[in-house]
Amino acid sequence: MKINYKNIIKVVAVLAVLAGTGTGCKKFLDSPPASQIPEEEAIADEAGLRTVLIAGYQSVGGDFAFGGRIKVMSELLADQLDGSQQSGDFGETFQRKSSIFGDYKKDMYKELYQGIYRSNVVLKFLDKANPANRNDIEGQALFIRAILHFEIVKLFAQPYRATTDNSQLGIPLRIATSTESKNRATVKEVYDQIISDLKSAESKLTGENTGFATKWAAKGLLAKVYFQMNDFQNAYNYANEVITTNKFILDPTYTTRFSEGMSKEAVFQIISTRGVFEAGGHLRDNMRSDFVLPNIRFTKATYDLLNTPNDVRKTFLDAVKYPAFYPLTKYNKDRFNIPVVYLTELKLIRAESAAENNANLDVAVKDVNDIMNRAYAGTKSIPAISTPAFIITNSRLERNLEFIGEGVRLSEIKRIGARSGENVDKRGSVWNCPGFLLQFPQEEMATNLTFQRNPEGNCF
Repeated sequence: MKINYKNIIKVVAVLAVLAGTGTGCKKFLDSPPASQIPEEEAIADEAGLRTVLIAGYQSVGGDFAFGGRIKVMSELLADQLDGSQQSGDFGETFQRKSSIFGDYKKDMYKELYQGIYRSNVVLKFLDKANPANRNDIEGQALFIRAILHFEIVKLFAQPYRATTDNSQLGIPLRIATSTESKNRATVKEVYDQIISDLKSAESKLTGENTGFATKWAAKGLLAKVYFQMNDFQNAYNYANEVITTNKFILDPTYTTRFSEGMSKEAVFQIISTRGVFEAGGHLRDNMRSDFVLPNIRFTKATYDLLNTPNDVRKTFLDAVKYPAFYPLTKYNKDRFNIPVVYLTELKLIRAESAAENNANLDVAVKDVNDIMNRAYAGTKSIPAISTPAFIITNSRLERNLEFIGEGVRLSEIKRIGARSGENVDKRGSVWNCPGFLLQFPQEEMATNLTFQRNPEGNCF
């Protein structure tokens, strides 16, 4: 394939290399690019190994992944945006007519796989790690590989349970440093690998690791993966493990979710470092609304969901500054950390999973009410004796409102469809229509005649 993985290992040198593990670690994005170095020099010792690991985290947190494009593409494909004035790559994606062309999608796809490649390089050269640090470094690399495969498969393949045996085509599964072109693994194979990587990571990672993934991050991500699979028992168990540690506290207000280190509920987040790596630049470029009307804005129907009595979240969208437009306000800051796994979502996962299992309903009610208490300033709740169906309805509604602009809605449309065949897309598409999938870039297919691309269109 033409995506040149061999050049990916020419990663940036960093000004400060991590010297140890545990709470004394520097944040993983503290180090700016300095120069490119070849593989044999970069991985001569543990310092070089950590340099490559940091580069992998930069792929996770950068503008092509959680710092921007994953969220932008997910929002464009979902049903809360006003895309009437979108054109180019954004217009094509919004119309659910993804093609083999478009640099925006291609560059995102390439960078996500670059991060996976970097994690595989770390795993290949684990012998360079000091024995005392090897487990932690291995766990970090497995976490990176898992989270990036997870994000790619959600965007480029039909959801888990779209078929009874999950034999539908997924994505190329890359678990070695080979640069050979690969055909698509099945969705089952991809999810099996993600789960395997995360379970191994949780067994190797520590409970405290400032700025890096911990075992709690691996468990929290497992909860998200199992929830996306509609495996509610495992989703409940893993979410519950993280929540019941009481290490993470639900933020009392929404001002700290996207802030510089003020959130108490982030289990894993992309840390912004001033003048070095200022996370979320791509989100600000496309959604920030305090200076000019941004390129990405939302529908009046989305605002109306929020604009209910006592819901303090109505401030997520600005209904005043730009008449007839409803832009997001979440990213109206010069700098902020980006939560990836955090308590709000884990509580909603635990609540819905409990209701689906018809068990621990008291826990589910409390989780929903914790979210509602903050959102409605203590004026709204669900009854202590609520039916599973009522809990599910309210949990899904709160999820829809809490995560506006965070790229979550698309996954919900697909997950709920795969769960029951229910079509919840407000734009009227069937949950498994081809246009909900991004098309693989031409570069992936250029040297592999057997590579099977996604069908296109047919959503409206």
